[in-house]
Amino acid sequence: MSFDNFGIVIPARIKSSRLPRKPLVKILGVPLIQRVWERAVKFYEKEKVWVATDSPEIMDLIKSLNGNAIMTSSNCKTGLDRVAEANETLNFDYILNLQGDEPLITKNIIDSSISYFKNHGPDALNCMSKVNSIDDFYNTNTIKVVTDKDDELLYMSRSPIPFGKDKNISLKNVYKQVCVYILNKKSLAFYGPNKYKSSLESIEDIEILRLLSMGVSIKMLEVEAGSIAVDVESDIQKVENFLSGL
Repeated sequence: MSFDNFGIVIPARIKSSRLPRKPLVKILGVPLIQRVWERAVKFYEKEKVWVATDSPEIMDLIKSLNGNAIMTSSNCKTGLDRVAEANETLNFDYILNLQGDEPLITKNIIDSSISYFKNHGPDALNCMSKVNSIDDFYNTNTIKVVTDKDDELLYMSRSPIPFGKDKNISLKNVYKQVCVYILNKKSLAFYGPNKYKSSLESIEDIEILRLLSMGVSIKMLEVEAGSIAVDVESDIQKVENFLSGL
């Protein structure tokens, strides 16, 4: 199995219901999507990193940084649909989908994801890390993960899972999704123009549940905690505090 044709694609949609124009919000004066792109090209081959967007503003920003950007339609249902549409042109055999709201993504997460995928070759891989606070456990913006003994995905939810009937909460075995995916062309075929969301995906608003609903095995790789995704406005301050060492 050759992995020469392997790329990173960062989907960036200009509209967001929870945080308007999210990719262009400033984190210590730098647009969010720029920070994510800069992390990706720092840790991977620049010529194989692409931003897939529906926004001329984002396209112009990335090109002003001498980066690669590709326009996609504005009606993509999810980030993975946008990545799949972009790959109709880019034609990578394997793609690491790095969400455009992960400005603190680390080299270790990217390297360990790619290394595991190349060594074990699952159809789909997603990352997870420990949930360390009760607030995160109940936060609907934090996607909780349940796996089997081999770290294959059983389910993801915005609800607090696993949840005991006695309501005594232990965070010992609670994990959350880190939005780094690696998919091959076979798995990516479930996404793209004219594809439909699964019922569970629509209910939870979690795009990877489309693969799970279609019977695709998804390997969950544990990575270090610390990544802070920007979902809502209050997350901006969390990232800025981290970057400022506060």
